[in-house]
Amino acid sequence: MADNNCYAGKLLRVELSKGEITSEEFGSKYTDLYLGGRGVASRALYDEVPPEVEPFDPDNRLIFSPGALHGTAAPAASRTTVTTRSPLTNMHGDGHAGANWGGELKRAGYDLLIVQGKAPNPVYLLIDDDRVELNDASHLWGRLTSQTHAGLRDELGDPELQTVCIGPAGENMVRLAAVFHNGADKGASARCGLGAVMGSKNFKAIATRGTGDIGLADLEGFKSAYQDYLDTIAVDPYCPPATKYGTCRFMMHRVNFGIHGAENWQFGAYDWEKLDPEVWRSDYQVKAGACVACPIRCRRDYRVTAGPFAGTVAKVEWETIARSMTCGIKEPEAVIAWANLCNHYGLDIEGAGDTVAFAMECYQRGLITDSDTDGLPLEFGNVNSFLELSRKIALREGDLAGTLAEGTKRAAAAIGQGSEAWAINVKGGEMTAGDPRGMPVRAVSYATSTRGGDHLRSNPYIEEIMTPEEAQEWWGSEEAADIAAGLQGKGRMLKFSEDLVTLGDILGLCKFAYYRSATFPYLYKKGVHLATRLYNACASRDLSEKEMLAVGERTWNIEKAFNTRCGADRKDDMIPQRFFTEPLKGGGPSAEAVVERDKFEAILDEYYAERKFDPASGLPTRAGLEGLGLGDIAEDLEQRGRLGG
Repeated sequence: MADNNCYAGKLLRVELSKGEITSEEFGSKYTDLYLGGRGVASRALYDEVPPEVEPFDPDNRLIFSPGALHGTAAPAASRTTVTTRSPLTNMHGDGHAGANWGGELKRAGYDLLIVQGKAPNPVYLLIDDDRVELNDASHLWGRLTSQTHAGLRDELGDPELQTVCIGPAGENMVRLAAVFHNGADKGASARCGLGAVMGSKNFKAIATRGTGDIGLADLEGFKSAYQDYLDTIAVDPYCPPATKYGTCRFMMHRVNFGIHGAENWQFGAYDWEKLDPEVWRSDYQVKAGACVACPIRCRRDYRVTAGPFAGTVAKVEWETIARSMTCGIKEPEAVIAWANLCNHYGLDIEGAGDTVAFAMECYQRGLITDSDTDGLPLEFGNVNSFLELSRKIALREGDLAGTLAEGTKRAAAAIGQGSEAWAINVKGGEMTAGDPRGMPVRAVSYATSTRGGDHLRSNPYIEEIMTPEEAQEWWGSEEAADIAAGLQGKGRMLKFSEDLVTLGDILGLCKFAYYRSATFPYLYKKGVHLATRLYNACASRDLSEKEMLAVGERTWNIEKAFNTRCGADRKDDMIPQRFFTEPLKGGGPSAEAVVERDKFEAILDEYYAERKFDPASGLPTRAGLEGLGLGDIAEDLEQRGRLGG
């Protein structure tokens, strides 16, 4: 173990087909330009998975990369990135979870784990400091995520053992399957079908324990930055409601803007009163918790105390509530029951919710009938159908569930009859968060995401907290602070926003603890200034804030180049046509709003210019890549005929 910085110093590689395990040096090749987490994983995926390797090909990689600060005492440094070529989008895919496993991997001596090949039979990987071995997992195959986690702790005699595993959804190669950390209710690397790739490799779980220390280069510098962070969140008005309500507080954001996306993204305003954050807190909350070393404490466990779901307990995040509303579900008890089901079976909440909502609209319009559903009435708001169809999808139980297990884009292609219009996805990845109608830069942020429709790939809400004067200073136009009508400066703001939040995934910092703020100065101080100070103190580096932001930009460009190499271009930086052509229903603040196509394209043009992408094709350019130290990637794209002019 390194004793003067936060890196363990080794990369662990597992070749499942041959049962081979090797270690390699993990050093400046990765840390100088990419630091850790998502940065390192994105570079490794680009280097090791050419476009000829399909997602379910044994040569595809599963890359587990703890954030550079994960395992240290840095506030809210809890997150690990899991990366692969996505079976959902067929492009770059990753997911991020806040749990203890990544820190345990580093304490065992490894900064990065790369898994390749396909085991002949189900296996799990044991990492016990220097002891690393593949073990039979036949007895675990078919078990839920919670059962797998508990079973490994019992089998290995360690109640503190840290695990990563898949549930039945991953085993069945459901393209909506997630990778779960420490069972059902601790954390999930949810997006992009990561669990399906794990299942395709007959790879059930990783059990990890480490006893080494993670170094710290500058103790006094670390203490100073740590205290400054605590002082900042003490005065940032964003933080008290986050601590009081957890992530379900975002209900009020959707209410204030009227952008719920209810009933498969048809309704902006919706009946939300039963899902009020105060109702969750007073009637259902049993535990308020935190990820590793996080003072914000936004994690919540909720319990149903009466009715058909009495006794059900589950960790529920805001997106669980939001995607329930996408299916017309308004009852907290049903939301808790659904969270419990998805978490145990190993489903991505967001992808599963949008896919069930798509099926419900197809049923509403008569494209799917009772004969297709085996008598299951798929009406919006039908709780039993909501839960039962989700379970069937996880198990690929029946023809319809098998079709939906492919995700909305592939399911629509199979169902046909114009259903593609209601398959709400970007690049094949289902939507998240709020409806973009009436908020032009949010619409473009979904389109440019490197892993499909996704609010966590940028900070589209920056425009909501900036003053016109700040917008003029940062983006060259006061318009950038005008949410609905503004145009100039929005593309520049989006590019910065994407680079900014990428830093969180690189360092392993929670976006809610660093990138959600009440004002732009608080946001910049936490997300750039303090993040840089904490990293420098832990890693024995002297990066400037500009250099730190460049790491985010460099990582984004690698992912863009990966997608470019897979065939993506400007036409793929697009949102569903529904948002352009169908006014929001339901009344409310965004009633009848649509995304205006000319504004969308203008923001996208400015964004491409700021990124140094070719505006006509949307492809990266040599100048842009070489300016970030990615000349080798420019050469690769040029040889493949995929470099922008």
